[in-house]
Order: sequence, then C-alpha cells, then structure tokens
Amino acid sequence: MQNQTTGTPRRWAKHMAAALSLLLWAGAPAAAQRIVLPTGEYMDTTSLRNPGCGAPFYQYYQVKGKYPVASATLARQAQAFLQQRNGRYTGTGLITFRFGIDCEGKRLPWTKVLQTDAAYRPTHFAPALVEALYAYLQTLTDWRRASGPNREPANYLTLLSFRIQDGKVVAVTP
Repeated sequence: MQNQTTGTPRRWAKHMAAALSLLLWAGAPAAAQRIVLPTGEYMDTTSLRNPGCGAPFYQYYQVKGKYPVASATLARQAQAFLQQRNGRYTGTGLITFRFGIDCEGKRLPWTKVLQTDAAYRPTHFAPALVEALYAYLQTLTDWRRASGPNREPANYLTLLSFRIQDGKVVAVTP
C-alpha cells in the first residue's frame, strides 16, 4: 500500500494544485497564507513578478541590498511591534524569512521561513510568533532598488533573521 502523504510526484502535485485552488477560491485570508511542507515552511506563496523587472535574481550582498535601517534599530522596532500585539511568546533561536525584492524595491510575496533553536537545529516556534514577525516584516517598505553588473535594474533575494531569546527579539541580521 502506498503512503498517501508522499504518493507519486504527480499525485502530490495534483493535491497541492487542488489545495491552492481551494485557498484562492475561499478568498484572501486576513493573515498570511502559511503552508508547511516536508521541504520547508512558506508564507504568502504567490510568485507574482513585476513584468517590468528582468528575470535574473541576485543575492542581496551582490547588489548591496541590505535594508537601509541599522540591525539594532530593526530589533528594537520588532520587539516593540510584538509588545503592541500583547502576545505571550516563548522560545529561543532564530526565525529567518527569505524573500525577493523586485527591481523597483518592492518586496515579493513568496517567503520561505526557516526556524532553528539556539543550537541551529531545525525547530518550530509557535505560529503566533512567526505570524507576528511576518506582519512586522510586511511593514518594512524601504527596500533598496538594485542594479546588476551592467547597471540594469535587478531583482534580488534577501533575508531577515530574528534572534529570539525567551520569546523576545534580541537581534536582527543582516
């Protein structure tokens, strides 16, 4: 008997297509769409692209794409954002969001979420904490426009890692 959770790649793709269609049919949720797969956790999985932006994606460090606010300031802002939400968060480790920025400096919705404990082993924080940090990430709108090697407008992949200690944001990198 075949395991229904893995199945064939074609069956898996059909189930994912059906699930995504159902999510789209139900309308846009107020909170971020969250999908957990064996390959990782994702939020807002739409892969919309700006048609005016070219195809290549660079890494943020190749195009000086770091967010233009100091990491210590981001950490303070993120912690204040969490406190305003009155959540009681726990856990120690890192929550990292990896996503794209298009050639106009706009964040693309596709976001991969990586979570590790203090020893860098995979873990899962409470969904409320991950969703609150993702909501904070969505408030960051001053991403830099980037240029490729020939000064053409460029898209880039970037990340923000939130170091969590006892449920509080103590650092943000890069």
